[in-house]
Amino acid sequence: MAVLAVAPAPVVGQSADPDTPQVEGEIDPKPFDPRFEIREHFRRILPPDWWASDPIYGTSLFQVTVHIPDRWRGNPTSAVMMLCPDRHSTVWQGELDRIVVHPFYRNRPWASIECRR
Repeated sequence: MAVLAVAPAPVVGQSADPDTPQVEGEIDPKPFDPRFEIREHFRRILPPDWWASDPIYGTSLFQVTVHIPDRWRGNPTSAVMMLCPDRHSTVWQGELDRIVVHPFYRNRPWASIECRR
């Protein structure tokens, strides 16, 4: 009579979810995203029926076009000046120093303003 001995299989380390990415301790899982911060700032602050384009990065600054509805009355350039983030806003984290805001009113662009840290 032959006796078969079965050895237990070696235990291999298992994680709770094999599809979960492994993050090293030195890597920030939520790095600062200036495009997201600018987009969220304008989403929160714009009056109803106004909208802003996605921020475009070029020549070391971000540019945003703010679209103002035709029924609004006033000076669009001075109106967008009030939309600049305050100096303690999360928009100014990292290396971001300037944002150029272009008002677009009655189917044409108006004079741009520059928001600075």
